[in-house]
Amino acid sequence: MAGLHLPTEQELLEGMPFLAGDIRQDMQAFAERLMPRLRKKAERIHFAAVVNCLEQLTVSPGVEELRALKGVLEEATASLPDSVRSWRLRCRIYLAYLGDHRAAFALARDAILMAIAMQSYSKEPVTALAMMKAALGWLFFATSDPEYAYLGREIRTACRAEPAIMVDHYGGLLVEFVEHQTQEALLAAIADEETANGRLPASETANTPSVSTPTGYPGSAVVSSVVIFSQVGNANTGEGKKVAKELDGLAGKALPLVPVPDLKAARAMLKAEFPYATEVIDTVLWDVALRSHVQIRPTILVGTPGCGKSRFATRLLKVLNLPHDMIPCGGVSDGAFAGTPRRWSTGEPSLPVALITRYKAAGPGAILDEIEKVGTSRHNGQAHDALLAFLERETASRFHDPYVQAPCDLSHVTWLMTANSLEGLSAPLRDRCRVIPFPEAGQDHLAVLSRQILAELLADQGLDHRWISPLDEIELEAVTKVWPGGSLRKLRRVIEVILASRGVRH
Repeated sequence: MAGLHLPTEQELLEGMPFLAGDIRQDMQAFAERLMPRLRKKAERIHFAAVVNCLEQLTVSPGVEELRALKGVLEEATASLPDSVRSWRLRCRIYLAYLGDHRAAFALARDAILMAIAMQSYSKEPVTALAMMKAALGWLFFATSDPEYAYLGREIRTACRAEPAIMVDHYGGLLVEFVEHQTQEALLAAIADEETANGRLPASETANTPSVSTPTGYPGSAVVSSVVIFSQVGNANTGEGKKVAKELDGLAGKALPLVPVPDLKAARAMLKAEFPYATEVIDTVLWDVALRSHVQIRPTILVGTPGCGKSRFATRLLKVLNLPHDMIPCGGVSDGAFAGTPRRWSTGEPSLPVALITRYKAAGPGAILDEIEKVGTSRHNGQAHDALLAFLERETASRFHDPYVQAPCDLSHVTWLMTANSLEGLSAPLRDRCRVIPFPEAGQDHLAVLSRQILAELLADQGLDHRWISPLDEIELEAVTKVWPGGSLRKLRRVIEVILASRGVRH
């Protein structure tokens, strides 16, 4: 039956492959089978919300759609049938296979509880052992990365209420499993030694038990390129030929997505530059960790003027190797972000199409600086309204660009926005974006920040940062008297004064 039918949650935990060996086909089949059961009751708000999420899953089976479904199921537990437990469990299985460490923790606990239940009613200890093996595997995956080790507190807290049950019921299974794995490893080592010494033909090692090593997330599909422009509309007209020439080599061709770099190194670099924004760094990088390519969900960084949010957005995309542009939004008073028709002399593509064609990449980044300062008049369109179609995957994946005059897949573009406050941001825009407060730097970060600012000041003059010594104790004490924390622009001006005073003293 492996790969030929939609497996149950228990079968998936025991190791059965996804339908057709493809996690996304499995997700779509699950959603398609569940929707008819709930549509009959869709007049109730919770059922309607679940149906809507399932519909999204059939169209675009991905991490964001799974999280949305999981969130709705958790909120509506009391209003949905008892089978909602298995639905939530399936969401956790999908998310864990796609690399979500939090889901893997929850899944490990689910498997432990199932092993406990199996041990009490099943006469087949192998079944409970398989479930215990799955639990340990997911627990190992969830804690294998030191960057996520802090999440271990969550599972310890969750299990604190039942330590006796945890030890009494699965302690024996744990010992049996470890002994079993040790025996398998020993047999594999003996087989390797016999083969190396020529006493055992290599062909016979196929039947020798061995410890298997996973090579990736089962069923996960790695997307490395995407066709953005399938065609150019009205390509035989004069203007159409012009657009076709501009898109020469891009139309009908799969454009590359940026692969995920070493996230540990990226996190370390960002923390060194923004030591006061660790939570923001972890939150944003979590998006990237769950993908095969670099993409961050639409995000608005909100913080006081001068706190460093614009520089952070720029450095974040730079560290992730994502090509990008920063677009100042102060004074933008039309809907040009969505493009203008080619029939006008001022015709131009939408902002994401322009970025894609410039960088020849399927998923570049756009940083919209001070997004709250765009004009509010709708006489020639309005920037907030123009952005809405780009911020949801369903509409962005088939956006009809007025310049290309054909649907374009713009769903892989990363949108980062900065704002000093949420005032002036339209409700539909806020609804489509994740809002992250960006903190202010404090005096405890002064030593690190002063070194960075010194290096920037020297770079502006074309000099190497090694030409100057860091601020000494007296200078740092002087800075703390006039800079209590907050705006980095003010800190920069203070350090400029100190450097000028050094020249006077020497």
